[in-house]
Amino acid sequence: MPRKKPKLTKEERRQRRQEELRSAKREVRAHPVLFAVYVVLRVLVVAVLILQLLNQEYYDVFLCALTLTLFLIPSFVERRLHIDVPNTLEVLILLFIFSAEILGEIQEYYLIFPFWDTMLHTINGFLMAAIGIAMVDILNRSRRFKVRLSPVFVAVVAFCFSMTIGVLWEFFEYGMDLFFNMDMQKDTWLSLVNTVSLNPEGKNSPVSIPIESVVVNGQAWPGYLDVGLHDTMKDLFVNFIGAVVFSVIGMIYIMGRGRGKFAPRFIPRLKEKELSKPEKGEKAEERPGLLEPIALAGPEEAQGLEMFDIYTQDGRPAGRTAARGSVLDRGEYRLGAHVYLYDERGRFLLQKRAQDKHFRPGQWEVTMGHALAGETAFECALREVREELGLELPPENLVKIYRWHEKEDQMFTDVFFARTGPGGLSLQAEEVMGAQWVGKEEMLAFVKEMSYRPPIYREVVGQYMEDCVEGGAES
Repeated sequence: MPRKKPKLTKEERRQRRQEELRSAKREVRAHPVLFAVYVVLRVLVVAVLILQLLNQEYYDVFLCALTLTLFLIPSFVERRLHIDVPNTLEVLILLFIFSAEILGEIQEYYLIFPFWDTMLHTINGFLMAAIGIAMVDILNRSRRFKVRLSPVFVAVVAFCFSMTIGVLWEFFEYGMDLFFNMDMQKDTWLSLVNTVSLNPEGKNSPVSIPIESVVVNGQAWPGYLDVGLHDTMKDLFVNFIGAVVFSVIGMIYIMGRGRGKFAPRFIPRLKEKELSKPEKGEKAEERPGLLEPIALAGPEEAQGLEMFDIYTQDGRPAGRTAARGSVLDRGEYRLGAHVYLYDERGRFLLQKRAQDKHFRPGQWEVTMGHALAGETAFECALREVREELGLELPPENLVKIYRWHEKEDQMFTDVFFARTGPGGLSLQAEEVMGAQWVGKEEMLAFVKEMSYRPPIYREVVGQYMEDCVEGGAES
């Protein structure tokens, strides 16, 4: 049986409340517009609730309470389900709820503005298609469901999900009208009907019958009153338009290998960093998502893509990943590491890069590499040295001296120095063609000749070599 979690002490509860308060303050500072929308809408709903309570309009009071409850859905999804709801989508959801319940029902905008219901159903189709894409992406990240789907198929799934939600909405309206004697499916006056039932020859050919007079219970009507059919079909049609629009946008976004800033504003994403760690014995691997750039290759190659974390321009994790070789948007960065290895004699190791490498093929360089998803630059440095050279560096030997900010290449590169322990080299053939130990003076000259790296980089590296590494004999 699973162990029960121990009860928190009074001090632990106080510390948790303080941490939650600090977290809330950080959220407010990070998203002031979203916070302002929340506050304004809640204040308006509470004001309407009080007013309707004084007017003894208890159904309207229920709608206000329902609205306040629905406002909590985005926060619940983010905190409990670990799904990041983009600010743009969250604001639209809040405005949608307010427009449907407070303005539409209580303020009777559905009657005052004929387009109000049409507008909301169109927006619903648009937003549900975005959520449909997000659902496929989240399932695709699961350890149980790891597949790569074509952008067209994803667009079809998103469209079908959106239309299903639209149909369920119409089922709800019909049920409320049928069982609670409401009129959520608004009626339509018709002055003309096309029907085969009134064909004088009895053929299966419709005839147009103008409606000139209708009398019901002794009262003349301006025409035939259609009960809900036209409203339902119009709602489904505009839902169809909204669903098609975003499904196409999402398809183009995926086919563009993750480029673009419009679609991500509406697509919720899984918060990988907040998920629990893998179970014992389970491999802690990054699970590439559908919305990460898709390689132009077959399924086998796509499954083997290396993923890396995306960072903001101030060096903080953006909470997203991308595939190696993908093009980043402006303000997005990757993380890498350079490692300068030296031995107890003060000699430095240079390695000759393989001929098929994209950067400096067949040239002498230091150990370098990109951090994989979920990996720090420190861990990247240890891994690259182990994989490329067969050396197990003691972590305490690794010293970070500098972070190089490459704006053009959109990279943060942490530069390390490390003293190697005993053990021979075991070169990785696909990465390294050869290796040699050089003396400190030769290494200093090599660094000074790195014209492809900025002067500040060469100055910091050279200064550390001179001040902190004991000089050794030339090789």
